[in-house]
Amino acid sequence: MKKLALVTVLLVGLLLPFTAQPASAGNGGAFWGGFGAGTATGLFVGTALAPRYYAPAPVYVVPQTVCQDYVTQGYWRQVTVTDPSGAPMVQNQWVPGSVQRVCQ
Repeated sequence: MKKLALVTVLLVGLLLPFTAQPASAGNGGAFWGGFGAGTATGLFVGTALAPRYYAPAPVYVVPQTVCQDYVTQGYWRQVTVTDPSGAPMVQNQWVPGSVQRVCQ
């Protein structure tokens, strides 16, 4: 599009001096020819030289982390221990519960 507008502007600029006729002050029809040439030139030059406005680049938003707490209940377990005489015996031992946080 930019190249097409530039070529058109150059062609109009090169050919306009050969096609334009000087008009007398009393000729009312010369206004519309100049108005048309000025409008066409303004449109093409304005299109070729106008700054381009682009949308900003897309932004990636990292999702927030989601955390969950997993609670395990305490329980009793049996542990083998030896008494002072060296004989094995079974004893109950309490294992407390725990909380584990998992974040994704």
